[in-house]
Amino acid sequence: MALGLQLPTLQADSAVLTSVADTTLIETAPDNNLGGALIVNAGTTQNFTRNRGLFRFDPTGQIPTGSHITKVDFVVVISGQPKDGYTSSSFGLHRVLKPWGEGDKESPDTVHPGQGAPATAGEATWNARFAFTTNTWTIPGGAATDDFAPEISAETFVYSFGDSPYKFLSTPALVADVQSWVDDPATNFGWMLICRSEEANFTARRFASREDTGNAPQLLIEYVPPPGIDLITVTNGQLNLAFMAQADQAYAVEFRGSLSGLSNWLTLTNLVAQPYATNVTVFDSATDQQRFYRLRLP
Repeated sequence: MALGLQLPTLQADSAVLTSVADTTLIETAPDNNLGGALIVNAGTTQNFTRNRGLFRFDPTGQIPTGSHITKVDFVVVISGQPKDGYTSSSFGLHRVLKPWGEGDKESPDTVHPGQGAPATAGEATWNARFAFTTNTWTIPGGAATDDFAPEISAETFVYSFGDSPYKFLSTPALVADVQSWVDDPATNFGWMLICRSEEANFTARRFASREDTGNAPQLLIEYVPPPGIDLITVTNGQLNLAFMAQADQAYAVEFRGSLSGLSNWLTLTNLVAQPYATNVTVFDSATDQQRFYRLRLP
């Protein structure tokens, strides 16, 4: 068996996702919801009451199942801050471990748009993941380890809205979060945005929500599409399996004689990662009456 290599121009794929759900947990109005507003609040107000933001993105249908996520940036726009001054602070994204309901409430008080309105059944509040059900947060506002991961997936330092938009740069943890949602969408409950200095007042910020369509939260994702064999040909009793190998990605080519559960996948060859995208042809003898092949990421 031999390998044929030549250089192509293919680049890794990318996707821009807009949040599909976002809302605010409001300590000062613990049974209110803010899921339909133009803002998501996070941080501590001048009165030392806390807000925590929830954001969820859905890669289903936009990133093919089996893709390998390589980079994730989270981008948000700040549309407001305390009018009597502000305190700069770091904000962190924590992966949420349980489902929650976005809701559709807005504050009827235009002077205090972050207060929301009384929640109806199934909407997230400071007290509950789904209001008027038994699905409450472990403690009001959510508990680390039980409701959200204690580890920060990504963080950034936030100043005033004049420095907006803010980008939470890609980290291995942020990539791992999105990879897990691509692999198993049922585990996708998004992130909770928490100020790292909740004990300090004036750290509250208003972040644009998905309802603010021109400034909606975004995920900038780069990924390697799921591998697949592009072309199979037979020449003089030799089987030629051709596919595109992405840069810096190893591959395994496997075969089996049947698709029944009694037949195991066997390794035809393992391909080491190349520093550039590469057209690859793997050769095999075409002597068997029937043989199935697959390409996978090891």
